[in-house]
Amino acid sequence: MPISVSKFAQIQQRLLLAEHEDEIASSPLSSSSTAASASTRRALQNAGHALTGMVLTNCRTGMGGREVGEFGLDTALSSSGRAKGASKDEDNTRLGVHGITVGDIVRVEEIASGKTAAKSEAGHDDDKNQRGLEGVVTRVGERSIWAAFGDRGKGKQDEDGVDELWGRKLWLVKLANDVTYRRMNQTMAKLEKLQESEHSQLIRVLFGHTTPLPLDFESVGPLEFMDPSLNDSQKEAIRFALASREIALIHGPPGTGKTHTLIELIRQLVQRTGENVELSTVISKSFAKEFRERESKCVDNIVSGSQVVLGTLHGAGGHQLKNQKFDVVLIDEASQAREAQCWIPLLPASRVVLAGDHLQLPPTIKSKSSSNLYQINSALWGKKEDLHFNELSNTFDMRNLEITLFDRLLSLHGTGIKRMLTTQYRMHQKIMDFPSDELYESKLIAADAVRERLLKDLHYEVEDTDDTREPLVFYDTQGGDFPEKSPDSNGISAKSLLVESKCNDMEAAVVARHVENLVSAGVRPEDIAVITPYNAQVALLSQLLKEKFPTLELGSVDGFQGREKEAVVVSLVRSNQDHEVGFLGEKRRLNVAMTRPRRHLCICGDSETVSSGSPFLKRWMAFLEENADLRYLDISEFTN
Repeated sequence: MPISVSKFAQIQQRLLLAEHEDEIASSPLSSSSTAASASTRRALQNAGHALTGMVLTNCRTGMGGREVGEFGLDTALSSSGRAKGASKDEDNTRLGVHGITVGDIVRVEEIASGKTAAKSEAGHDDDKNQRGLEGVVTRVGERSIWAAFGDRGKGKQDEDGVDELWGRKLWLVKLANDVTYRRMNQTMAKLEKLQESEHSQLIRVLFGHTTPLPLDFESVGPLEFMDPSLNDSQKEAIRFALASREIALIHGPPGTGKTHTLIELIRQLVQRTGENVELSTVISKSFAKEFRERESKCVDNIVSGSQVVLGTLHGAGGHQLKNQKFDVVLIDEASQAREAQCWIPLLPASRVVLAGDHLQLPPTIKSKSSSNLYQINSALWGKKEDLHFNELSNTFDMRNLEITLFDRLLSLHGTGIKRMLTTQYRMHQKIMDFPSDELYESKLIAADAVRERLLKDLHYEVEDTDDTREPLVFYDTQGGDFPEKSPDSNGISAKSLLVESKCNDMEAAVVARHVENLVSAGVRPEDIAVITPYNAQVALLSQLLKEKFPTLELGSVDGFQGREKEAVVVSLVRSNQDHEVGFLGEKRRLNVAMTRPRRHLCICGDSETVSSGSPFLKRWMAFLEENADLRYLDISEFTN
C-alpha cells in the first residue's frame, strides 16, 4: 500500500518532537545548573549513561580547531587491585559496559569533594563547576573515550575549559542530543516539502509508490572476490546487492560477518563502477577564522574527490557533506537506527543497501506518544492474530518511531529484497541452536572453527571443570526461594532510572558464585560478561562483583548489543507468584542476551515464572531443560 510522503514526514516530525521532550524530561540532569549527587552518578553509571572516576589523559587539536580530550579511568582507583587471573603487566583500566557511543553529547564535570562538595550543598558553588564542559564523543575504546569540545559558554573558549580539567577527578554523563534531533527534523521538513514531481525513483520505491526494478545480474557478470575467506551466503548477498537497482537488505544474524560482507561490497562497487559510496553507521584551542575557512575548503576538496566516504548517519548532515551526492549509500546497523536518521544521507541518493538484524533490539524510544507499540509487538511476536497485514503495514509506516526503515521495507516489499547471511563464526553449536530454530528459520550454521570450542580450550591455561567443559548451563531457581524485589526493598536507591526496575538478590548470589568458579578455573575476568535486562539488578551485581573483578564486563542486555565475550552469564531476575515477566517477554531482547557468548552461556532464572510469559519463553525453558547442563539450587547454600 503506497504511503503519503508528506504525511509520513509530518508525523515523523511530531513524534520526534515528543521523543526529544521526553528524553529531556527523563534526564536527571536536564538542568545544566543541577549538581549530581554520588547516588545519582552511581545510578547513571549502572544504567550505562555515565562513567565515573575518570581523568583527562591526553589533549590535542582536532577538526575545525576543536579541542579533543581523551578520558580514562583514574589509575589511582583502577590499579588498587588486580583481578584474579589477570597478568602482572595488565592494568585494570577497562571502562566496562556502558552506553556512550560515537556522536553522543556528553558533559564532563569534576566530582566534588571536601570543601567543594560542602560549598555545592550549601548552594555556594560557582557556575563553572556546576555546568561542566559539554562535547561530542568522537571515539570510544576499551580504556578511554575521546570527546571534541566547542565553546564552553559565554566568553569561555574550549581550550581554557579543557585545560582546567587536568589533574581533576571527573565523570562523564550522556545528555540529550539537540543537534541530532535538529538534523532529523530538518531532513523530514525537506522530505515533506518535496513535490511529487521531485520524488526520485528511490523515494518512490521506499514509500511503495512503485516496486523495485528487476535485479540486473547480467550487468554484474562473474565476480572475482578480493576476500578469499567469504562464505557462500556472503558472496550471494554481495551479488544480490550489486544487482539491485534501488534497494537491497543484507540480514546479518549474530556473528555472521556482516561487516566483512559490507567491506567486500564496497570494494566491488568501487572497482567495477567507480561509484561514489557513502557508508553510514550507528557507530562515526579555538583557531583563527582564516584557519577554519581553509580547513573547510580542504575537507570539501577531499570529500569531492573521494569514492568512499565513511561517516555516521548524524555526521552525514554536517556541513562537510551538505552538498554531496552519492551513487550508493550503505547503512550498517540499520535495524538500530531511527528511520529519520537514515533519511539524512538518503534524500539525495539513488540507491541504498541496508545491513542489520531486525530480530535484535530496535532503537530505544522513550516517548509514549509513539503509539500502537503494543499492538505492533503483539502481532509481530505471536500474542495477537487478528491484526490484518495492511493495518500492520499502515501502523508500521506512520505511528511508531521504533519501526525502522529496515522493518518497514520488509513489510512493504517482502523478503524478495533481502538476503540473509547464514554461517556464524561466534557461538558454540549448542548456544546457537535455539535462536537459529526459533528466529532464523533453522538456517544458521556454526562454522567448523567455533562449533565445538569450549572455555577449557582457550589459548591460555584453563582447568577442565564442570563449568569450563559445558557450553550451556541453566540454574533453575523455581520453587519460590529466589523471589524478585523492587529496588527500594533491597537497599538500592529507587530514584531516577531504577524506580521501575526489578532485582533479585538471591539470584545475584548464584551469578556471583558462578563467576567466581569460572575465574578460579583460570578464565580471565575480562573474558566474562554478566548481563541482565534490569538496571536494578545491574546495580546489585556491581556491588557483589565489581570490586573483586574490576575487568569483568557488567551491564544491561540492551547496552551489550553488538558485543561478544568468551563467557556470558545472564540473570533473568523475574520470579513471582503471579508469573509476571514484564519486558523479559520481548523476543528481540532475549535474542541479544543468548547470542553474545562464544564458548559458554549460563542462564539463571525461575523456569516456572519465565515459561508462563509466552509460548516463546515456554519453548526456551523446555529447550534449556533438555539441552543445557541443568542445575537446581538449595537455598541453604546462599543463606548461611
